[in-house]
Amino acid sequence: MKRQVSFTDEAEAYRFTPQYKEDGAFEIRKDTLVFNSNDFYQLFFKGLDAKPKYEVVNSGAELKGQAKHVFDTVSDIFKKACDSIDGSWFSKTKESAAEAHDDFNDIDS
Repeated sequence: MKRQVSFTDEAEAYRFTPQYKEDGAFEIRKDTLVFNSNDFYQLFFKGLDAKPKYEVVNSGAELKGQAKHVFDTVSDIFKKACDSIDGSWFSKTKESAAEAHDDFNDIDS
């Protein structure tokens, strides 16, 4: 499943907006350049049921300097994260959920 993510260079932050969702965006503030991995995971990877493939697209002018560096770096993070996901990622999630459910039932007994 290929999904597009729009990159915009805003006044205060670099914004990555998934085109397949109604709301939500991942931002890297220009004053700190902090990449919040939890926010990134929550928006783009939590609850997946199939291996994703993301394409980051620039929705503005030609990128230069820091904006280009942030765009390229986050694009690489998307690629490496998606490449590292294999079928066992999903089976472990399902097995873990089933095990947690079984453990919870054992507590109630």
